[in-house]
Amino acid sequence: MSSIPIHPSLQAPHAPVISARDITAPMATQSEPVSLLARLRSRDEAALVQITRQYGAAMTRAAFLHTGDAAAAEDATQEALIGAWEGGHRTNEATPLWPWLLGITLNHCRKHLRSLSRRRRREQHAHALRQAHQASIERNADSDRAEALRIALLTLPELFRCVIILRYEQGLSIVQTAEALNLPQGTVKRRCHDAISRLKQHMRDAT
Repeated sequence: MSSIPIHPSLQAPHAPVISARDITAPMATQSEPVSLLARLRSRDEAALVQITRQYGAAMTRAAFLHTGDAAAAEDATQEALIGAWEGGHRTNEATPLWPWLLGITLNHCRKHLRSLSRRRRREQHAHALRQAHQASIERNADSDRAEALRIALLTLPELFRCVIILRYEQGLSIVQTAEALNLPQGTVKRRCHDAISRLKQHMRDAT
């Protein structure tokens, strides 16, 4: 079979403008749909060309209403036209052309939406896995840093460890730490400063 001609409406770069009349059956004589189907069953490519020109725009608009996506609607219409060509032999004289074409079109729309749903679920699953992996890395890194800091704290002289534990692990203020250790506030500040400098140096040396 030669390539299916693309109706101008199927090449529009924007979403079709929808009105009620757009999804009603295109104008045709009483005998024309029957003759078109008969010709399609006999593998008459000219019949497919005529179907594309006469019904393609309305098929695309119906597909757009179903999918909400102009590109998907165009794809569904092209697939429906191919399906009509390949499935013409399953029709008979009693088959109504326009409802048959619409049925094929909407079936391809449903396939598109199912495929889109499956793809979104896969993407969401992959995103969740990446987030879980990143969270695991961060938890491990936090755990490693906490352990390294605990070891570094043990290297400090006891008088420095006390102020660090009270100030930063227990959250006491300078005044409260001074009271707890019975030290001048200036001494607490100086020891905090010196202890932090030593901890930073230890962490740098450890890496």
